[in-house]
Amino acid sequence: MGPARDGRTGGGGSPKRAGGRFLPGELVQMVEEDSQNKKKKRGPTASWPPRLAVSGVNGTRYIPATAVASKTPIPNMRFTYEKSTDPVPTATLQIFSLKVTKIRGGLQWPLHVFGMAAVRDAADHNRNMIFLCPRESCQILTQEDPYLKLTGPTRAVVLVDPVTFEVDLQVKGITEDEDESLSFLAVTYTNSNGLKSKLIKTDYASKLSTLEFKLGSIVSSVEATIFFKVRPGWGSWPDGFRARFSACTASIGKDKAEVILLDSGDDKVHIDEGSISLSRCVASVEISGKLKVCVKAWRGEDIVVSNSKSFKPKEDGESRGFLQLGFCTLDVTVCWSLVLSSR
Repeated sequence: MGPARDGRTGGGGSPKRAGGRFLPGELVQMVEEDSQNKKKKRGPTASWPPRLAVSGVNGTRYIPATAVASKTPIPNMRFTYEKSTDPVPTATLQIFSLKVTKIRGGLQWPLHVFGMAAVRDAADHNRNMIFLCPRESCQILTQEDPYLKLTGPTRAVVLVDPVTFEVDLQVKGITEDEDESLSFLAVTYTNSNGLKSKLIKTDYASKLSTLEFKLGSIVSSVEATIFFKVRPGWGSWPDGFRARFSACTASIGKDKAEVILLDSGDDKVHIDEGSISLSRCVASVEISGKLKVCVKAWRGEDIVVSNSKSFKPKEDGESRGFLQLGFCTLDVTVCWSLVLSSR
């Protein structure tokens, strides 16, 4: 069986760069515009303002009140089963990774990190969450592994107008009063060259840390939602086996960057009625390109098996394939959809 059709989702500034740029000095000012007192509030649990002012070298623009703290209501797989003549393959932004490259102000590794990171695009200006971690289950970052475990985006990110990244990360202290702000910023990415898909890597600094964004500007693209399921009667996933599920495109190969769908690390692979529980499942692919999904499984320090499967993108519908892993067979389903550039 294919995936369910209702819930959709299964699971200082930098100089100009090829394919786009982060605008220096463009920092979101999260200001509560209260008629009685202009009190500033911050953090994912704060009372958010009626609008978000983004002040930068090109002046100030405002994100509508309804979008300030709201998550995007637009699902993935929007046009997988419902044909539409309006959308066409369009430029999208692939989010490969987000990591902490430098820490300052007395912070020391390891870091117990919680908070959120989101991206806003022209589709609805609401938050498309890419990282969300509560204080009680924070992620431990080390110098050897400083990458945030991304859980989004939940749908493809439209790269028509400038895209804003919003980050509010904190380091957990012994008590809440001892929590420290690791990164509190927003940076606007503008696509300046839409002729060819490109890999973009850039740093952005806040008071106590520097974050590295690894992104892909994907031209004339569609959205791919990826599902893996253990085929009944063809083996099972062994206890004690870890795994890494990933996806990449032909234009930006796996050797340069890949979308990590799941990296179980030291944890076991969670399976729900045969379906692999992924951290995220959405990727962007050029309509004239190729999507490659990969699986590596290991026990201890040794990789036991790895396999991959390529798919030719479509504007809608599904593509199906399978991966032989020796101990089991995984059915792979890719749901294709065009992307709305605006509501």
